[in-house]
Amino acid sequence: MIDFSIKLVDPYITTAGADLGKPAKKIWARYTKDDTATTPTYANANITQPANVTAIPNPHEVIVKGSVPASVSDTPSDKWRLQLGLTAPDATAEPTSWTSFEFVVAAATKVTNFDIDPDNVTLKSGSSVDVGVRAIVEKAGGEVFKDARVESDSTSDYYSLQTGFEADDKTYYDYVSMDSSTATGRWQAKLTFTRGTKTYEFVKSFNVSKGTTSKAKSKITFKVSPTKVKKGKSVKMYGIVYRGYTSWGPWKKKILKLYFKKKGTKTWKFAGYIGANNSGKFTKTVKPKYDGYWRVGAFATSVTLGKWSSYKYVDVR
Repeated sequence: MIDFSIKLVDPYITTAGADLGKPAKKIWARYTKDDTATTPTYANANITQPANVTAIPNPHEVIVKGSVPASVSDTPSDKWRLQLGLTAPDATAEPTSWTSFEFVVAAATKVTNFDIDPDNVTLKSGSSVDVGVRAIVEKAGGEVFKDARVESDSTSDYYSLQTGFEADDKTYYDYVSMDSSTATGRWQAKLTFTRGTKTYEFVKSFNVSKGTTSKAKSKITFKVSPTKVKKGKSVKMYGIVYRGYTSWGPWKKKILKLYFKKKGTKTWKFAGYIGANNSGKFTKTVKPKYDGYWRVGAFATSVTLGKWSSYKYVDVR
């Protein structure tokens, strides 16, 4: 639906009597998808008529809302036209004159071939499963790719994904590694785009199940500052690594591995080690050469499960 609203002036009967406060006018709305045709074909738009009131508003006006039906099968163009007209409230015939408004219907980003592999994830103690997210994104309409993630429907657990494309600039692929510390139940992959003030989300659901484990869980917070940097300048990568059974505490002296994936590629490459202190805090200064994604991994031991951090994108200018 394409929503619209209009201001209607003097919408109510103001003469004292039984009709006081009733609508004084009936609004008609119609639209065509091609106003350049010799004889345009019009269809009725949706319109909400003013309702009876007990007191005449001051100022004597009302906002009326309506909508024009639209579907994915419609052809984007600048030839759409909305027409509005007024008659007496009990009229059954269309108005003899109309006020026209031309507007543009632009193409929107479309996501196809949205797949999760595997779409039923079974987690086993002491191991992890790579869950791939694939989609074809047909970009249009000036949308901005703002966020990508996989998230649990029932908990706050989520994994961040990259917001870049493969070399063809339309194929999307990324993956997350899930282990037995991951929440079970229904999950969804979500790609989020914005267009002006509007937000569009494309989702694909999948299921996660697992068995029990006697190992401690682990988790990592990971930050990068700044996220935009001139080539040859440094960025700071830092965070905290935790482990725990029933409550979280620092994973003291844990050695983390730093990985980098260049934008437009699929392969993560080892970029160095980072050591955590007794508080689980770690930090490293890096001079990025290329646009791309960074993450750190805390790999499993005999008593603690491993964990990947979320991905962070660094723009090298």
